[in-house]
Amino acid sequence: MLGNEMFDSSIRPEGNQAGVFEYDGDTAYFYLYSMKGEEGQKVVAAIHVLSGTPDFEEKDVAIRWDAKGKIVGLFIRGQLWAAFDGGTCMNYGGDYCSDLSPQIPLEITQAFKS
Repeated sequence: MLGNEMFDSSIRPEGNQAGVFEYDGDTAYFYLYSMKGEEGQKVVAAIHVLSGTPDFEEKDVAIRWDAKGKIVGLFIRGQLWAAFDGGTCMNYGGDYCSDLSPQIPLEITQAFKS
């Protein structure tokens, strides 16, 4: 995967925010992005996902909003690894490692199961 870039995003149903995953070939971040912000001020919050070479491909990455359109999550191989609350901008998880489990509160993971 070295040197390959990855990108995925999902716009909130209301159209005012997006969850954005970006891997630039060296580092990956998950962003909460304002669709209404001024140019250069659209990133509201960021979660570090990984540095170095990932053990996954772009097809393994999905960005989803929960059923209420409140929480956006980064899923890697179907597992929630990072999330933002779109209302409070609170962030959860990050620091992906295939040998570990994500550190995300149960109530956040449960939001994607309803």
